[in-house]
Amino acid sequence: MLKRFSEIFDTKGRVFGLDALRFVAIILVVQSHSRWMTESFSKPFKALFHGSGILGVELFFVLSGFLIGGILLKQFEKNGNSLTFQDIKHFWIRRWFRTLPNYFLILLVYIAVYHYDLPAILWRYFFFTQNIFNTPPFFFEESWSLSIEEISYLVSPLVLALSALLFSRKASLFLWTSILLITIVTALRWIYSVYFLEPNYKWVYMLREVALIRLDSIYYGFIAVYISKKAPELWKNFSIPLFIFGFIGVALLMKFENNLMEINPSHFNNTIFFSLLSISIALLLPYLSQLNEIKFTFLAKLVTGVSIISYSLYLINGGLLAIQFDLLSNKGAGWSTSTAALMYVFYWALCLVLSTLLYVFFEKPFTKLRDKF
Repeated sequence: MLKRFSEIFDTKGRVFGLDALRFVAIILVVQSHSRWMTESFSKPFKALFHGSGILGVELFFVLSGFLIGGILLKQFEKNGNSLTFQDIKHFWIRRWFRTLPNYFLILLVYIAVYHYDLPAILWRYFFFTQNIFNTPPFFFEESWSLSIEEISYLVSPLVLALSALLFSRKASLFLWTSILLITIVTALRWIYSVYFLEPNYKWVYMLREVALIRLDSIYYGFIAVYISKKAPELWKNFSIPLFIFGFIGVALLMKFENNLMEINPSHFNNTIFFSLLSISIALLLPYLSQLNEIKFTFLAKLVTGVSIISYSLYLINGGLLAIQFDLLSNKGAGWSTSTAALMYVFYWALCLVLSTLLYVFFEKPFTKLRDKF
């Protein structure tokens, strides 16, 4: 039993830099969902625990594209720069066993918890179409990003296989297919902004969470992994300056996020903000992907552990925990600063314990099961 839990902190064979990026992403997401608990904190602490779900999710998108795109690229080249149906099926099965069991389990929990107020389109949640061309209902809020990831991994191998049939079989086809997909999705985001947004909309919900116009974030990760494999010297030699540029880009975009996107945003800003943010995040990857380990063992194990359980933590931290704390306490009404701090620590502890249990006894067994198929 103890061995199951100790494996979470095993850093052997892992890339610390990528785990650190996933660690930061999930911390930002959980902080953003629980920021209301910190309202009574002094300004420095309040800012420290504020978090940014927007940045956290975008980090997940690009990192997922980088990791899963690497798997798809390897399979593509292994089969002579093409994909057979067997290859595609193999890719899908591996992704589905990794993501779907947890998703459907938590979806069923949501249905049980919120049985008194289920959305009319509940059935679409079972097919990841709840936000394919629309803003999803305020139910299982985290699922909008999972829909984007699942759709991207459903579409990308099919488009890549079709490209291999229509054009010459070269490794660069992976790059050009990714660029094509980014171009199409970016154009769709422009069209959506111009013709489909309602007056006085809030971009966080009306634009950010619509799947068909957000798939490009994943494909920037595809481009990054292609460059890492095909231009390793460039990837290595320019890793530090690229990281600096990427960090500055992320910081500036998030600093001016409100001015760019919420105060009378233009169609250009609606379209380009996400593109620039994804590019800036992708520029972090050359350095982070080479940061295999650090000297501080405790920190490495902590980052690795949270990174490993991040998917389970992502699924349960919001609607199943943060909102329940919110409802039960009436947004912390009457909480003193010390009580708020105590509840905040308790919330985090509960998130980490439950997500660890979910990972160890459900997520990991299903991930291992996929090897049998």
